Amino acid sequence: MKMIRKLGMLVLFFALEAPFLLAQLSPVKHGTSVQQKFPFWKKGYMDIHHINTGEGNCTFIMMPDGTRILLDAGTVDKKGFEKNNAPLKAIGPRYASTGTIQDALIEYIEWATGSQRSPLVLDYAIISHFHSDHYGAVMDLLPRLDVKTIIDRSYPNYDFPLDLRVKLKDDKLFQRYLQLVDSRLYTIQSLQVGRQDQIVLTKDPKAFPMVHILNIKNNAQVWNPQSNERTELFSAKDMLDFYKGGYNENPLSMALKFRYGKFDYYAGADNTGLHDDSVPSWFDVETSIAKAVGRVDAMVLDHHGNRDANNANLIATLDPKIAIQQVYSSDQPGQEVYYRLRNLGKGKDRLLFSTNMHDETLVTYGPWFQKGYQSFRGHVILRVFEDGQSYKVYILDEFNRNVKWESGLLTADD
Repeated sequence: MKMIRKLGMLVLFFALEAPFLLAQLSPVKHGTSVQQKFPFWKKGYMDIHHINTGEGNCTFIMMPDGTRILLDAGTVDKKGFEKNNAPLKAIGPRYASTGTIQDALIEYIEWATGSQRSPLVLDYAIISHFHSDHYGAVMDLLPRLDVKTIIDRSYPNYDFPLDLRVKLKDDKLFQRYLQLVDSRLYTIQSLQVGRQDQIVLTKDPKAFPMVHILNIKNNAQVWNPQSNERTELFSAKDMLDFYKGGYNENPLSMALKFRYGKFDYYAGADNTGLHDDSVPSWFDVETSIAKAVGRVDAMVLDHHGNRDANNANLIATLDPKIAIQQVYSSDQPGQEVYYRLRNLGKGKDRLLFSTNMHDETLVTYGPWFQKGYQSFRGHVILRVFEDGQSYKVYILDEFNRNVKWESGLLTADD
Protein backbone atom coordinates (compact mmCIF):
# COMPACT_ATOMS: atom_id res chain seq x y z
CA MET A 1 0.00 0.00 0.00
CA LYS A 2 2.83 2.39 0.87
CA MET A 3 4.50 1.58 -2.45
CA ILE A 4 1.30 2.34 -4.35
CA ARG A 5 0.91 5.61 -2.45
CA LYS A 6 4.53 6.60 -3.33
CA LEU A 7 3.99 5.75 -6.99
CA GLY A 8 0.84 7.82 -6.93
CA MET A 9 2.74 10.76 -5.48
CA LEU A 10 5.42 10.46 -8.19
CA VAL A 11 2.81 10.38 -10.96
CA LEU A 12 1.15 13.46 -9.49
CA PHE A 13 4.51 15.24 -9.20
CA PHE A 14 5.45 14.66 -12.84
CA ALA A 15 1.97 15.57 -14.01
CA LEU A 16 2.28 18.92 -12.25
CA GLU A 17 5.96 19.63 -12.81
CA ALA A 18 6.66 18.25 -16.30
CA PRO A 19 5.23 21.28 -18.14
CA PHE A 20 7.38 23.54 -15.97
CA LEU A 21 10.52 21.49 -16.58
CA LEU A 22 9.93 21.41 -20.31
CA ALA A 23 9.38 25.15 -20.31
CA GLN A 24 12.86 25.62 -18.90
CA LEU A 25 14.23 23.97 -22.05
CA SER A 26 12.08 26.03 -24.39
CA PRO A 27 14.14 27.70 -27.16
CA VAL A 28 12.25 30.97 -26.67
CA LYS A 29 11.66 32.60 -23.31
CA HIS A 30 9.31 35.35 -22.21
CA GLY A 31 7.63 35.58 -25.62
CA THR A 32 5.22 38.49 -25.88
CA SER A 33 3.61 37.70 -29.23
CA VAL A 34 3.72 34.05 -30.24
CA GLN A 35 3.03 32.86 -33.81
CA GLN A 36 1.78 36.13 -35.27
CA LYS A 37 2.66 37.39 -38.73
CA PHE A 38 5.79 39.49 -39.04
CA PRO A 39 4.96 43.13 -39.93
CA PHE A 40 6.63 43.76 -43.26
CA TRP A 41 9.29 46.35 -44.06
CA LYS A 42 8.32 49.83 -45.14
CA LYS A 43 10.38 52.81 -46.20
CA GLY A 44 12.20 54.29 -43.23
CA TYR A 45 12.84 50.91 -41.55
CA MET A 46 16.23 49.25 -41.47
CA ASP A 47 15.71 45.48 -41.18
CA ILE A 48 18.70 43.24 -40.40
CA HIS A 49 17.81 39.57 -40.93
CA HIS A 50 20.15 37.01 -39.35
CA ILE A 51 18.91 34.02 -41.31
CA ASN A 52 18.97 30.64 -39.64
CA THR A 53 20.15 28.41 -42.48
CA GLY A 54 22.04 26.09 -40.11
CA GLU A 55 25.07 26.46 -42.36
CA GLY A 56 27.06 29.39 -41.05
CA ASN A 57 26.62 33.14 -41.47
CA CYS A 58 23.99 34.71 -43.68
CA THR A 59 22.66 38.22 -43.08
CA PHE A 60 20.26 40.11 -45.32
CA ILE A 61 19.88 43.86 -44.72
CA MET A 62 17.07 46.02 -46.06
CA MET A 63 18.20 49.60 -45.71
CA PRO A 64 15.75 52.47 -44.98
CA ASP A 65 15.49 53.47 -48.65
CA GLY A 66 15.17 49.89 -49.93
CA THR A 67 18.84 49.25 -50.74
CA ARG A 68 19.47 45.50 -50.40
CA ILE A 69 22.64 44.02 -48.94
CA LEU A 70 23.54 40.35 -48.54
CA LEU A 71 26.41 39.92 -46.07
CA ASP A 72 27.79 36.39 -46.46
CA ALA A 73 25.94 33.23 -47.44
CA GLY A 74 27.68 30.20 -46.00
CA THR A 75 27.43 26.45 -46.34
CA VAL A 76 28.80 23.67 -44.13
CA ASP A 77 29.58 20.12 -45.21
CA LYS A 78 27.93 18.44 -42.22
CA LYS A 79 29.29 14.95 -42.89
CA GLY A 80 32.79 16.20 -43.62
CA PHE A 81 32.82 18.51 -40.62
CA GLU A 82 31.67 15.82 -38.20
CA LYS A 83 34.14 13.31 -39.65
CA ASN A 84 37.08 15.68 -39.29
CA ASN A 85 36.03 17.20 -35.96
CA ALA A 86 34.40 14.31 -34.08
CA PRO A 87 32.75 14.35 -31.60
CA LEU A 88 31.60 17.89 -32.52
CA LYS A 89 28.27 18.19 -34.33
CA ALA A 90 27.21 20.49 -37.15
CA ILE A 91 23.60 21.56 -37.44
CA GLY A 92 22.91 21.06 -41.12
CA PRO A 93 20.21 22.72 -43.24
CA ARG A 94 17.33 24.43 -41.43
CA TYR A 95 15.09 25.50 -44.29
CA ALA A 96 11.62 24.19 -44.92
CA SER A 97 11.74 23.11 -48.54
CA THR A 98 13.58 20.08 -49.86
CA GLY A 99 15.42 22.32 -52.30
CA THR A 100 18.85 23.85 -51.98
CA ILE A 101 20.07 26.60 -49.70
CA GLN A 102 20.05 28.83 -52.77
CA ASP A 103 16.34 28.16 -53.28
CA ALA A 104 15.69 28.86 -49.61
CA LEU A 105 17.63 32.15 -49.57
CA ILE A 106 15.97 33.46 -52.74
CA GLU A 107 12.57 32.56 -51.33
CA TYR A 108 13.43 34.24 -48.03
CA ILE A 109 14.66 37.47 -49.61
CA GLU A 110 11.62 37.58 -51.89
CA TRP A 111 9.44 37.25 -48.81
CA ALA A 112 11.41 39.86 -46.83
CA THR A 113 11.26 42.40 -49.65
CA GLY A 114 7.84 41.57 -51.07
CA SER A 115 9.56 41.31 -54.43
CA GLN A 116 7.82 39.77 -57.45
CA ARG A 117 10.55 40.60 -59.94
CA SER A 118 12.67 37.86 -61.46
CA PRO A 119 15.60 37.78 -61.23
CA LEU A 120 15.71 39.16 -57.69
CA VAL A 121 17.80 42.34 -57.35
CA LEU A 122 20.61 42.72 -54.82
CA ASP A 123 22.48 45.99 -54.63
CA TYR A 124 25.46 44.50 -52.77
CA ALA A 125 26.71 40.99 -52.11
CA ILE A 126 29.51 41.18 -49.55
CA ILE A 127 31.90 38.29 -48.88
CA SER A 128 33.65 38.89 -45.57
CA HIS A 129 36.37 36.27 -46.13
CA PHE A 130 36.97 33.00 -47.95
CA HIS A 131 35.66 30.31 -45.61
CA SER A 132 32.82 28.09 -46.79
CA ASP A 133 30.60 28.89 -43.80
CA HIS A 134 30.61 32.49 -45.03
CA TYR A 135 30.58 32.23 -48.83
CA GLY A 136 29.85 28.61 -49.75
CA ALA A 137 26.42 29.40 -51.25
CA VAL A 138 27.62 32.38 -53.29
CA MET A 139 28.64 30.58 -56.49
CA ASP A 140 25.24 28.94 -56.99
CA LEU A 141 23.26 31.88 -55.63
CA LEU A 142 24.63 34.89 -57.50
CA PRO A 143 24.01 33.65 -61.07
CA ARG A 144 20.31 33.48 -60.16
CA LEU A 145 20.23 37.10 -58.97
CA ASP A 146 20.67 40.53 -60.49
CA VAL A 147 23.64 41.61 -58.36
CA LYS A 148 24.81 45.17 -58.87
CA THR A 149 28.11 44.97 -56.92
CA ILE A 150 30.11 42.20 -55.26
CA ILE A 151 32.59 43.23 -52.57
CA ASP A 152 35.20 40.80 -51.27
CA ARG A 153 38.40 41.16 -49.25
CA SER A 154 41.05 40.86 -51.96
CA TYR A 155 39.86 41.66 -55.51
CA PRO A 156 41.46 41.75 -58.07
CA ASN A 157 44.86 40.28 -57.19
CA TYR A 158 43.96 37.88 -54.39
CA ASP A 159 47.50 38.10 -53.13
CA PHE A 160 47.33 38.80 -49.40
CA PRO A 161 49.00 37.38 -47.45
CA LEU A 162 50.09 35.19 -50.40
CA ASP A 163 48.94 34.27 -53.89
CA LEU A 164 45.55 32.68 -53.18
CA ARG A 165 45.17 31.49 -56.76
CA VAL A 166 48.16 29.23 -56.15
CA LYS A 167 47.71 28.44 -52.45
CA LEU A 168 44.08 27.45 -52.94
CA LYS A 169 44.51 25.73 -56.30
CA ASP A 170 42.97 22.55 -54.90
CA ASP A 171 40.17 24.35 -53.08
CA LYS A 172 37.18 23.65 -55.33
CA LEU A 173 35.05 26.32 -53.71
CA PHE A 174 37.59 29.11 -54.17
CA GLN A 175 38.36 28.00 -57.72
CA ARG A 176 34.66 28.20 -58.54
CA TYR A 177 34.62 31.72 -57.11
CA LEU A 178 37.58 32.67 -59.31
CA GLN A 179 35.66 31.43 -62.34
CA LEU A 180 32.82 33.75 -61.35
CA VAL A 181 35.32 36.62 -60.92
CA ASP A 182 37.12 35.90 -64.18
CA SER A 183 33.86 35.70 -66.13
CA ARG A 184 33.73 39.52 -65.97
CA LEU A 185 29.95 39.33 -65.69
CA TYR A 186 29.94 41.20 -62.39
CA THR A 187 31.13 44.47 -60.95
CA ILE A 188 33.54 43.38 -58.20
CA GLN A 189 35.47 45.49 -55.70
CA SER A 190 37.63 44.91 -52.69
CA LEU A 191 36.53 46.56 -49.45
CA GLN A 192 38.38 49.85 -49.06
CA VAL A 193 39.21 50.51 -45.42
CA GLY A 194 38.46 54.04 -44.24
CA ARG A 195 35.63 54.75 -46.65
CA GLN A 196 31.99 55.62 -45.96
CA ASP A 197 31.12 56.06 -49.62
CA GLN A 198 31.72 52.56 -50.99
CA ILE A 199 28.61 50.84 -49.61
CA VAL A 200 25.91 53.47 -49.93
CA LEU A 201 22.18 53.89 -50.28
CA THR A 202 21.19 53.46 -53.91
CA LYS A 203 17.45 54.19 -53.98
CA ASP A 204 16.86 57.45 -52.10
CA PRO A 205 20.03 58.53 -50.27
CA LYS A 206 18.94 62.15 -49.86
CA ALA A 207 16.01 61.06 -47.71
CA PHE A 208 18.33 59.38 -45.19
CA PRO A 209 21.42 61.50 -44.57
CA MET A 210 21.75 59.90 -41.11
CA VAL A 211 22.67 56.50 -42.63
CA HIS A 212 26.34 55.56 -42.92
CA ILE A 213 28.19 52.28 -43.49
CA LEU A 214 31.76 52.48 -42.23
CA ASN A 215 34.49 50.22 -43.61
CA ILE A 216 36.38 49.61 -40.36
CA LYS A 217 38.68 46.73 -41.24
CA ASN A 218 39.79 44.48 -44.07
CA ASN A 219 42.74 42.12 -44.28
CA ALA A 220 45.36 43.55 -41.87
CA GLN A 221 44.27 47.18 -42.00
CA VAL A 222 41.96 48.92 -39.53
CA TRP A 223 40.58 52.47 -39.65
CA ASN A 224 39.71 54.59 -36.64
CA PRO A 225 37.04 57.11 -37.70
CA GLN A 226 37.71 59.33 -34.66
CA SER A 227 41.36 59.95 -35.57
CA ASN A 228 41.00 59.09 -39.26
CA GLU A 229 44.09 56.91 -38.91
CA ARG A 230 44.67 53.66 -40.77
CA THR A 231 46.87 51.09 -39.07
CA GLU A 232 48.48 47.93 -40.41
CA LEU A 233 48.05 45.34 -37.67
CA PHE A 234 50.44 42.81 -39.16
CA SER A 235 52.38 42.08 -42.32
CA ALA A 236 52.07 39.18 -44.74
CA LYS A 237 55.42 37.95 -43.43
CA ASP A 238 54.13 38.00 -39.84
CA MET A 239 51.31 35.64 -40.74
CA LEU A 240 53.29 33.40 -43.07
CA ASP A 241 56.10 33.00 -40.53
CA PHE A 242 53.73 32.04 -37.73
CA TYR A 243 51.83 29.55 -39.87
CA LYS A 244 55.05 28.25 -41.49
CA GLY A 245 54.07 29.14 -45.02
CA GLY A 246 50.36 28.77 -44.41
CA TYR A 247 47.85 31.41 -43.34
CA ASN A 248 44.55 31.97 -41.51
CA GLU A 249 41.52 33.60 -43.15
CA ASN A 250 39.85 34.59 -39.88
CA PRO A 251 42.05 37.55 -38.82
CA LEU A 252 41.74 38.82 -42.41
CA SER A 253 37.95 39.23 -42.14
CA MET A 254 36.13 42.46 -42.85
CA ALA A 255 34.56 44.52 -40.07
CA LEU A 256 31.69 46.91 -40.80
CA LYS A 257 29.73 49.40 -38.73
CA PHE A 258 26.20 50.34 -39.78
CA ARG A 259 24.85 53.61 -38.42
CA TYR A 260 21.26 54.84 -38.69
CA GLY A 261 20.61 57.95 -36.59
CA LYS A 262 21.48 56.97 -33.01
CA PHE A 263 21.50 53.24 -33.78
CA ASP A 264 24.83 51.45 -34.37
CA TYR A 265 25.39 47.84 -35.44
CA TYR A 266 28.67 45.91 -35.73
CA ALA A 267 29.42 42.92 -37.97
CA GLY A 268 32.95 41.53 -37.80
CA ALA A 269 32.71 38.07 -39.42
CA ASP A 270 35.47 35.82 -38.00
CA ASN A 271 37.91 38.40 -36.66
CA THR A 272 40.01 37.09 -33.78
CA GLY A 273 40.86 38.43 -30.34
CA LEU A 274 42.85 35.81 -28.47
CA HIS A 275 45.90 37.25 -26.71
CA ASP A 276 48.04 34.78 -24.82
CA ASP A 277 51.37 33.00 -25.29
CA SER A 278 49.92 30.52 -27.77
CA VAL A 279 49.63 33.13 -30.52
CA PRO A 280 51.55 36.26 -31.54
CA SER A 281 50.25 39.62 -30.35
CA TRP A 282 48.95 40.57 -33.80
CA PHE A 283 46.41 37.72 -33.62
CA ASP A 284 44.32 40.01 -31.41
CA VAL A 285 42.81 42.27 -34.05
CA GLU A 286 39.66 42.83 -31.98
CA THR A 287 41.25 45.27 -29.53
CA SER A 288 42.08 47.63 -32.39
CA ILE A 289 38.64 47.07 -33.93
CA ALA A 290 37.02 47.91 -30.60
CA LYS A 291 38.82 51.25 -30.37
CA ALA A 292 37.71 52.06 -33.91
CA VAL A 293 34.08 50.98 -33.56
CA GLY A 294 33.20 52.28 -30.09
CA ARG A 295 29.86 51.65 -28.43
CA VAL A 296 27.07 49.99 -30.43
CA ASP A 297 23.47 48.99 -29.81
CA ALA A 298 23.81 45.56 -31.42
CA MET A 299 26.52 43.25 -32.64
CA VAL A 300 27.03 39.85 -34.19
CA LEU A 301 29.50 37.84 -32.17
CA ASP A 302 32.80 37.41 -33.98
CA HIS A 303 33.63 33.91 -35.21
CA HIS A 304 30.25 32.44 -34.18
CA GLY A 305 31.07 33.08 -30.52
CA ASN A 306 34.21 30.92 -30.56
CA ARG A 307 36.69 31.21 -27.73
CA ASP A 308 39.46 32.71 -29.89
CA ALA A 309 37.31 35.81 -30.42
CA ASN A 310 35.01 38.24 -28.57
CA ASN A 311 37.69 39.23 -26.09
CA ALA A 312 37.09 41.43 -23.06
CA ASN A 313 38.20 44.60 -24.87
CA LEU A 314 35.68 44.07 -27.67
CA ILE A 315 32.73 43.21 -25.42
CA ALA A 316 33.41 45.95 -22.85
CA THR A 317 34.04 48.67 -25.45
CA LEU A 318 31.19 47.87 -27.85
CA ASP A 319 28.95 47.08 -24.85
CA PRO A 320 25.92 46.15 -26.96
CA LYS A 321 22.40 45.81 -25.64
CA ILE A 322 21.85 43.07 -28.24
CA ALA A 323 24.34 40.28 -29.06
CA ILE A 324 23.54 37.76 -31.80
CA GLN A 325 25.33 34.46 -32.31
CA GLN A 326 25.20 32.81 -35.75
CA VAL A 327 25.82 29.15 -34.96
CA TYR A 328 26.62 25.93 -36.79
CA SER A 329 28.93 23.90 -34.47
CA SER A 330 28.24 22.36 -31.07
CA ASP A 331 31.27 24.07 -29.46
CA GLN A 332 29.81 27.53 -30.09
CA PRO A 333 29.94 29.72 -28.05
CA GLY A 334 32.97 29.30 -25.82
CA GLN A 335 32.08 29.37 -22.13
CA GLU A 336 34.47 32.25 -21.48
CA VAL A 337 32.75 34.28 -24.22
CA TYR A 338 29.39 33.75 -22.57
CA TYR A 339 30.89 34.77 -19.21
CA ARG A 340 32.13 38.07 -20.69
CA LEU A 341 28.75 38.76 -22.27
CA ARG A 342 27.03 38.26 -18.94
CA ASN A 343 29.51 40.20 -16.79
CA LEU A 344 31.11 43.03 -18.77
CA GLY A 345 29.42 46.36 -19.46
CA LYS A 346 25.64 45.90 -19.56
CA GLY A 347 26.20 42.33 -18.43
CA LYS A 348 23.01 40.68 -17.28
CA ASP A 349 20.90 43.44 -18.86
CA ARG A 350 22.22 42.36 -22.26
CA LEU A 351 19.85 40.40 -24.51
CA LEU A 352 21.45 37.35 -26.17
CA PHE A 353 20.13 35.50 -29.20
CA SER A 354 21.30 32.43 -31.11
CA THR A 355 20.16 31.39 -34.57
CA ASN A 356 20.43 27.69 -33.74
CA MET A 357 22.05 26.48 -30.53
CA HIS A 358 22.87 22.78 -30.42
CA ASP A 359 21.04 20.57 -27.94
CA GLU A 360 24.45 19.16 -26.98
CA THR A 361 25.62 22.65 -26.07
CA LEU A 362 22.60 23.27 -23.87
CA VAL A 363 23.07 19.97 -22.06
CA THR A 364 26.75 20.75 -21.47
CA TYR A 365 26.24 24.31 -20.18
CA GLY A 366 22.96 23.69 -18.38
CA PRO A 367 20.79 26.27 -16.59
CA TRP A 368 23.59 28.86 -16.71
CA PHE A 369 22.79 29.31 -20.42
CA GLN A 370 19.05 29.06 -19.96
CA LYS A 371 19.16 32.24 -17.89
CA GLY A 372 21.12 34.28 -20.40
CA TYR A 373 19.57 33.71 -23.82
CA GLN A 374 16.23 35.11 -24.91
CA SER A 375 16.13 32.70 -27.84
CA PHE A 376 18.14 29.67 -28.94
CA ARG A 377 16.63 29.03 -32.39
CA GLY A 378 15.09 31.01 -35.20
CA HIS A 379 15.72 33.88 -37.59
CA VAL A 380 16.80 36.94 -35.57
CA ILE A 381 15.58 40.22 -37.03
CA LEU A 382 16.59 43.67 -35.85
CA ARG A 383 14.15 46.33 -36.98
CA VAL A 384 15.30 49.93 -36.60
CA PHE A 385 12.44 52.39 -36.92
CA GLU A 386 12.31 55.76 -38.67
CA ASP A 387 15.18 58.17 -37.93
CA GLY A 388 17.15 55.48 -36.05
CA GLN A 389 15.82 56.42 -32.61
CA SER A 390 14.33 53.09 -31.56
CA TYR A 391 14.31 49.42 -32.53
CA LYS A 392 12.88 45.98 -31.80
CA VAL A 393 14.08 42.38 -31.99
CA TYR A 394 11.91 39.68 -33.55
CA ILE A 395 12.47 35.92 -33.48
CA LEU A 396 10.89 34.10 -36.42
CA ASP A 397 10.19 30.41 -36.78
CA GLU A 398 12.62 29.22 -39.45
CA PHE A 399 9.93 27.20 -41.22
CA ASN A 400 6.72 29.27 -41.26
CA ARG A 401 8.36 32.66 -40.48
CA ASN A 402 5.79 33.54 -37.86
CA VAL A 403 6.92 35.64 -34.91
CA LYS A 404 7.86 33.46 -31.94
CA TRP A 405 9.08 36.28 -29.72
CA GLU A 406 9.14 40.06 -29.86
CA SER A 407 11.01 42.50 -27.67
CA GLY A 408 9.57 45.68 -26.34
CA LEU A 409 10.51 48.96 -27.98
CA LEU A 410 14.20 49.64 -27.28
CA THR A 411 15.82 53.07 -27.38
CA ALA A 412 18.99 53.55 -29.40
CA ASP A 413 21.83 55.18 -27.49
CA ASP A 414 23.95 58.08 -28.71
